[in-house]
Amino acid sequence: MKYVLLLAAVVVVLFISTTQKENESFEPVAVVELFTSQGCSSCPAADRLLTKTLGASQNKGQKIIALSFHVDYWNHLGWADPFSDKAYTKRQSQYARAFGLSSMYTPQMVVNGTKQFVGSSEVNLKAALSQASRQNAEAGFSKLSATVGSNNLVKVGYTLSGKYQGSKVNFALVTGRETTAIKRGENGGRTLSSDNVVRQFVTIAPSASGEMLFNPMPIDVRRMTVLAYIQQTDNYEIIGAARTEIK
Repeated sequence: MKYVLLLAAVVVVLFISTTQKENESFEPVAVVELFTSQGCSSCPAADRLLTKTLGASQNKGQKIIALSFHVDYWNHLGWADPFSDKAYTKRQSQYARAFGLSSMYTPQMVVNGTKQFVGSSEVNLKAALSQASRQNAEAGFSKLSATVGSNNLVKVGYTLSGKYQGSKVNFALVTGRETTAIKRGENGGRTLSSDNVVRQFVTIAPSASGEMLFNPMPIDVRRMTVLAYIQQTDNYEIIGAARTEIK
């Protein structure tokens, strides 16, 4: 009889613990994805706006996760963006379908996967960030760490909390700031800078905890950062995010 009561107590404790984790509250988060290109004359204004917003967020203590995805469909117009990747163009295309857009464009910003607008619009960005700041996240990372091994191989360890079921987990390896002298194309003769430039992007299925690997990089990865965010698979809403430095 004592064994039965003890077993029942254990089940109750486990149930309460699981329920508490599922109902755990997380601080609001804003994930800003900028789709840009060095070959686009309208994009530098959006790059500057992202830089300005990141600086302001640090002063105000806001949690903003920002990513610059350099698309590749401008590359045939005189200048091949060295940070562009067809995978980032594909990601923007997925958003275009989700938002019911007839075509893709740059610069474009997407906030928390649910709001999209011209990437140089400070008014729209402030409105989206204000809305994001009033809504608690549904999930989060109780652990996120990144270490570098031989050949600049970055290994990321993570533990998820909250209601992350039915989602996917995105991991981005980003450089803090990139400055490039543009030789040709619409921005020929200009020197452009952008922050949080995505160098690798990996999406995995969620699990309570695990590890993932980025491909080796030919540059020093210790000056880079890992950004991670949890995104619903059906409506693309981002429900949790975190960042970590590489050690």
